Amino acid sequence: MSAVTAAPPVWATEIAGRLPQTWRDVVEPPRAIAAAVAAQLATAPAGILAEPALAALVDRVAADADLWRPLTLADPHRRRYRLVYEDARLDLWVLSWMPGHGTGFHDHGLSAVALTAVDGCVRERRMSLGGTVEDLLVPGHTRTGPAGYIHAVEHHAGAPAVTIHAYSPPLEQVGQYRATPDGVLWREPQHGRQELLDHTVDAAATRRAG
Repeated sequence: MSAVTAAPPVWATEIAGRLPQTWRDVVEPPRAIAAAVAAQLATAPAGILAEPALAALVDRVAADADLWRPLTLADPHRRRYRLVYEDARLDLWVLSWMPGHGTGFHDHGLSAVALTAVDGCVRERRMSLGGTVEDLLVPGHTRTGPAGYIHAVEHHAGAPAVTIHAYSPPLEQVGQYRATPDGVLWREPQHGRQELLDHTVDAAATRRAG
């Protein structure tokens, strides 16, 4: 009897050409690592996790390099993101950033977020009425945001820079912010596991200035 191979989800097939790795990297976490994270969640609050609980989770994972270092990859062409763990409450990711990698401005839909750097450094930018507010995230610096939190993240130092992100509920949709050549801002809904690329607000501003 021949083995039956499960087909990828429909959305994974549709966006496969835009993903920086195979669809399994964004839907199938390594079993041993996922099991170790599940053990760390034994003391987490029940139900959807609020920002403090998400921050505590990424800090615990950051402290154990065996959970994240095997999932890092220095790819000069595409930002790499690997699923570490998921259940009905949350998902957890390891991201690897090289020079030139950035997300553009986006939000996380209905999901709260916590992110921390574990190697190198990334720059986080947040929208404000006066422009943008910037911070550098270095190892030991954890940032959280509620549902609807708008930011952009980009490589600053490290080959690669490595960050850990947790979302609750799981990141099923993001809003990618784009601007028309005349500066009108609009939000494009995308699946939460589709790669975010930086052709948003700053690119439009550059075109207008040119």
